[in-house]
Amino acid sequence: MDPIPDSIVFKPSTSKTIIFLFVALELSGAFGMMLILFSAILSQQVKRLATWYTFCLSWTISCLSYLLLFFSGEIHSPEPPKAICITQAALIYSVPTLTASTTLSLLIHSWYNVHFGLSKPPLESNPRVVLALLLAPFALWILLLSGFLVFGIKAPSLVHNFGLYCTFMELLPSKISSLFVIITTFSTIPIQASLGISLFRDFDRNDASSAISVQTVKMVVRVFTFSFLILIGFAEALIHLLTLYRNTAVDIILALLPVFGVLIFGIQQDLFQLWFSWTGISLCFPYLYSATAPRTMASSTSAIPSLRGKERI
Repeated sequence: MDPIPDSIVFKPSTSKTIIFLFVALELSGAFGMMLILFSAILSQQVKRLATWYTFCLSWTISCLSYLLLFFSGEIHSPEPPKAICITQAALIYSVPTLTASTTLSLLIHSWYNVHFGLSKPPLESNPRVVLALLLAPFALWILLLSGFLVFGIKAPSLVHNFGLYCTFMELLPSKISSLFVIITTFSTIPIQASLGISLFRDFDRNDASSAISVQTVKMVVRVFTFSFLILIGFAEALIHLLTLYRNTAVDIILALLPVFGVLIFGIQQDLFQLWFSWTGISLCFPYLYSATAPRTMASSTSAIPSLRGKERI
């Protein structure tokens, strides 16, 4: 058989420390995102934007995709069952597009409600647009996933255990995946810029020492920190995917993204109040929100104005 052009140099990771760290990070991200997601779903007190739920779901799927070999007990096997390996490779090459797309949807949803404030009804008043933001990322993901599955089934010899997960030993799937991720990720940059301008413009119009303004800044930090981390992470992924060598250091960096997401979006007052209420422990927080404050951009604080008025990121 002739050598495969543009093939990836196969150097499996055999370090137990690297494998343990990678699995621990992915497990932390998966269970952390699931805890946040199901807490918000089951509680009537925790309100979030609709796109926030699909955002959390997509990162949960991403973490679980990287753990497929671990859950099947084949992570140390040099030759895992082809069905498992092909499935994981297809998931791993398609799921970055899903997470990038749901992040873009969350930013678009947030930007619209923040940018227009009270001048227009919140985006929730247009259910078709919201439905498109919810379904489009998953439709694109399923399309890519199906294509990569067909590719793996037709060329099973190109799928191998990299040591941490199964991957295609051919650059074509990487190039396809990277193209979608590049387009989606860099589409967030102008939205982030506009969102930041709108938020800081509103912040400048209010008393910087007020609790409301402090919460507005917290929202800016939360959204932009994770968006910035995603840009760094996907830049690393792009280099990783388009080179002929696998680097476990990049895998560890990417595995940190969902963990940071859990910390950024999980450390919030209403979630902690909910979790402590489940344990029967009373938890007091400083008074941050004014019940009589008008629904302006300033009063949205870490909340984005919506039909319910209390949905936060």
